[in-house]
Amino acid sequence: MDPATLALTASVNSVKMLVSAFEGYEKGKFIKSDKAVCEEIRRRSEMLQNHFERVHTHSHKNGLKKLRGSCDEIFATIQSMSGDAQFSVTGSPRSAHIEVGKLSRKAQKKLVKHDLSTLNLLKEVTRDANALLESLRTSEEEAQLVITAGGINDRIGRARNHFRERNMYIDGLVKR
Repeated sequence: MDPATLALTASVNSVKMLVSAFEGYEKGKFIKSDKAVCEEIRRRSEMLQNHFERVHTHSHKNGLKKLRGSCDEIFATIQSMSGDAQFSVTGSPRSAHIEVGKLSRKAQKKLVKHDLSTLNLLKEVTRDANALLESLRTSEEEAQLVITAGGINDRIGRARNHFRERNMYIDGLVKR
């Protein structure tokens, strides 16, 4: 197992411990727990940004214009996700969100499970980004690299949408 995979697994486990250390999203601790999850989403977004900066640089140096364009699209998606985490519904210390801290135990468990699922999606995307970087080193055809980058962009978008669904849990609108 490569070091990047081990680091990602350790990171997910640390967030699990962090959330459980705050006893999930209990009243009075909701904002603290929520901020920890959002900060982890932002940290992972930064990691992905760094990966694709390397892909972008490689593409630029080697004249891979289509792949460089794909990286630009990925940057926009990553920045949107990071912004979603930074300005989440509970992101402000003076949040006026009426349901903050009023979640039932069952809803708290669903929210924690949902957040862990989002983090796992980002872990998978990071693995895909690592595989793309490795493909660059083995000089695969640009068309295949662009297809791979497009798939990664789609997965980042799915992770972003999944993260945004958490607001429905907070509002009590989702019964899953």
